[in-house]
Amino acid sequence: MKVRKPAVAGYFYPANPERLKSLVDGLLGEEVRVEGKVRGLVAPHAGYEYSGRTAGKVYSTMKGKGFKRVVLVGPSHFVGFEGISFGDFDAFETPLGLVWVDKESIEGFTRGRRELHEELPHLWEHSLEVELPFLQRALGDFLLLPVVYGRVRAERIKEVLEFFEGEDTLFIISSDLSHYYDDTTARRLDMNCHLWITEGREDLKEGCLACGKRGIEGAVLYARERGYRAVLVDYSTSAEASGERDRVVGYGGYAFIS
Repeated sequence: MKVRKPAVAGYFYPANPERLKSLVDGLLGEEVRVEGKVRGLVAPHAGYEYSGRTAGKVYSTMKGKGFKRVVLVGPSHFVGFEGISFGDFDAFETPLGLVWVDKESIEGFTRGRRELHEELPHLWEHSLEVELPFLQRALGDFLLLPVVYGRVRAERIKEVLEFFEGEDTLFIISSDLSHYYDDTTARRLDMNCHLWITEGREDLKEGCLACGKRGIEGAVLYARERGYRAVLVDYSTSAEASGERDRVVGYGGYAFIS
């Protein structure tokens, strides 16, 4: 059995299972209601100290909703490559246990194309890993479709979401927003993301400086075709945790709803 081991446990989030469980449960504790059926989310992927509050609020919108499968899409931070990769793992491990990969469904999409199973983009990548403990505590058991992308068109992400869609399938786009501007500038820039995603302001898309922007763009294309609306569940910057306002990262939590 091939297991993708944790790369950032003890760094982005606690490595101790009990501490991690307690932290995530606390972050999920504030109930956030949205009207309609949640189909997908955009969630941040920084250290829980910084983005955990926003992540907890956005994940609380689908807590206990009975999703059996999750398409988890995140950008590659360390490995440059063309296209997407599902990896070639039977499971992803966190301190809370194993998350099993839906290899049968993935094979239906890849049709034996080995380049879509490259492991390297997954090995040190945190953009998927940090989402998993939230999903484990919010959903319990589920099957994972792990997608790391490199240089790719938004339409390719949209194709992935279309292929795996289903009533019991949730999609998650992993992305932080602007990086390393002062807090005032970050909030102004991140407003471009809010208005583009939730109100369809295509004129503001270029001004959205999200690190997982291609994934968000694919989700927006997909959601609009399906008639889903998007709402901003929570927004914060790292300044709220660190007190450092000269160089911050923005975190947005969004839900796509039918």
